[in-house]
Amino acid sequence: MTGPVIGSLCSGYGGLDMAVQSVLGGELAWVADPDPGAAAILAHHHPHTPNLGDITAVNWAEVRPVDVLTAGFPCQSVSLAGKGAGIVPGATTGGGSGVAA
Repeated sequence: MTGPVIGSLCSGYGGLDMAVQSVLGGELAWVADPDPGAAAILAHHHPHTPNLGDITAVNWAEVRPVDVLTAGFPCQSVSLAGKGAGIVPGATTGGGSGVAA
């Protein structure tokens, strides 16, 4: 495959990754999303792509380097998918990490 090596943080269902691949081509090296629903969708669409899970627990020195890094906003605290707590100190994103404003 030609094109850049892509990594994805806070991947969600992978829409941003799909858009980048459709424009630039390339290979999705890894995704990172600890949410069980998102992880299931990512595993279905990318069965051979590792999911690094919670980005705060990753040893980045051991992760394959990428040319393009995509990142979704960890938005469960502000989206309809979450509790609607908003971006306030202590509000959780649903993926285990806190969001501080």
